[in-house]
Amino acid sequence: MKVIRNINNNVAVCVDDNNHEVIAFGKGIGFKKAPYEIELSQIDRTYYNLDPHYVSLLNELPEDVLEVSYEIVKKGSAYLKVELNRTFWFSLCDHINFAIENCKKGLVLSNPMTNEIRHLYEKEMLLGKWAVKHIDRRLKIRLPQSEEANIAMHFINAKQEVKKNDEKDDFEHFVEDITDIVESEMDIIIDRSGFSYSRFVTHLKYLLKRTNQMSKDFSDNIKMYEDVYQKYPELRKVIEKIKCYIYSELNIEPSKEELLYLMIHINRLCAKEGL
Repeated sequence: MKVIRNINNNVAVCVDDNNHEVIAFGKGIGFKKAPYEIELSQIDRTYYNLDPHYVSLLNELPEDVLEVSYEIVKKGSAYLKVELNRTFWFSLCDHINFAIENCKKGLVLSNPMTNEIRHLYEKEMLLGKWAVKHIDRRLKIRLPQSEEANIAMHFINAKQEVKKNDEKDDFEHFVEDITDIVESEMDIIIDRSGFSYSRFVTHLKYLLKRTNQMSKDFSDNIKMYEDVYQKYPELRKVIEKIKCYIYSELNIEPSKEELLYLMIHINRLCAKEGL
């Protein structure tokens, strides 16, 4: 790998064998004057497609703060058993540096949510306490107690972001599979940029969220479902496949009312395609 610009003694901008720019971290890799070649064994970690804002942070933040923040992220990821977003390290670095600067100026910022965090997020709070002690050990700077909750809050938010991304992946997979069933059974290609498809996706989203609330109780819409089910054999066939798919994926059987709404949306999609 070729170093094309040094950021500091341990961070450099490199170009890999495919001519892709990458930010590389490694002990002493940025010490020599660029350009020069380095072995992959000298690199601890890399970041591709890094936002310029994060690159500027690397130029601004002290190396010891960067390193201790990375140690805290590694510890937190292992302790909480979660694969944190790779850019989380940058936001934590920025916060820790800000806290250190305030500490040096004698500024102590309280966290009004400390008690709530302590009771609701015991593990994250314990991690925050460890982080403050680790910063003291490594940098000889004793941050105020409020920073225990502040650092805990960073990990809480990062975990929630990971959860949101996982849920988004599950939902997109769910929607795409059902869309494929509709296209295959109705012999159409759905315009995924159209308003009708957007409404269809919105309904699937709510259906997925209501998986634990679905009911087979009768309502005024049950008769309408029976009428549509009998009148449109094409819809009947596709809705049966969707029902089987939902049962296999979510282990629940959608109510007739849910299926009625699906049939209405599918009918709109087909009408949009001229069927």
